Amino acid sequence: MAYTITWRAAGVVWTFHGLLTNEDVIQANLDIYGDRRFDDLSYQIVDITRVERFEASPEAMEEAASMDEAASLHNAHLMVAVVADSAAALEVAQQYESAMKMSPWRIEIFRSMEDAENWVGFLAG
Repeated sequence: MAYTITWRAAGVVWTFHGLLTNEDVIQANLDIYGDRRFDDLSYQIVDITRVERFEASPEAMEEAASMDEAASLHNAHLMVAVVADSAAALEVAQQYESAMKMSPWRIEIFRSMEDAENWVGFLAG
């Protein structure tokens, strides 16, 4: 497992590190969708700034987006902040953002965790 999940009062933060694989992308979603706290979330922050190598395919991003769109039926007001600070991370973040263009969720990409936290705090508050 190349990620940690931190539950907060109104949200959840995934921190990915090292190698990011297709399996990690899918499993990270499954880890929160099976949790009763998901229905009450206001935001998700996906921090991929510590990923050293990306092996997650565009197809995995599409699959994750499909899972997220299905999850939006249970929680349609979620905000998703993706934190990406390198060219490779930005490419993965943009693949996900593009795949989610029809979702009711608000998706934004940020260069820092501070900016992402400010955005979700501002919009959730």
